[in-house]
Amino acid sequence: MADAKAALDGARYILMERFAEDAALLAKVRDYLWKNAHLVATVVSGKEEEGAKFRDYFDHHEPIATVPSHRALAMFRGRNEGVLQLSLNADPQFDEPPKESHCEQIIQDHLGLRLNNAPADSWRKGVVSWTWRIKVLMHLETELMGTVRERAEDEAINVFARNLHDLLMAAPAGLRATMGLDPGLAYRREGRRSGRHR
Repeated sequence: MADAKAALDGARYILMERFAEDAALLAKVRDYLWKNAHLVATVVSGKEEEGAKFRDYFDHHEPIATVPSHRALAMFRGRNEGVLQLSLNADPQFDEPPKESHCEQIIQDHLGLRLNNAPADSWRKGVVSWTWRIKVLMHLETELMGTVRERAEDEAINVFARNLHDLLMAAPAGLRATMGLDPGLAYRREGRRSGRHR
């Protein structure tokens, strides 16, 4: 019995690795998550007072594809400071986490598995569930959060650049009509020639 269990466990890990490296499968799940998943922020237990500036994100979720850059950066800052935990909710349409994620169904369909009540089906279902929770979810959660962070940082840099450009290109005297400004260079040159000092 122990040998059979060890063989099944070994087969499960081999299949998990194989499925997790299937680029076409990952693309399908990634596409579903980007269109449907929510980025979820929750407060780390005991950090409520210390992280009061992040209180807006203590119990927050919104679609990952449309998180505004300022909110995304705030949530990542909260995570870096140990106040917030960030995760991906693949099935936000349910109030409670479902027994089986829609992503598990995507994996089954991609692999052509038709699970009924055959003796081996519960084992196959377990392999699909493990593949999703242990391999695919963790990999794509990291990847998609990285995409959101990179996009938010790029947008923040662009906003800063636009603001700096507007500041540098603004009229030196504000709204007053100005013909020109004398920086005083000519006076300093004349002062040196004649020996006068300011």
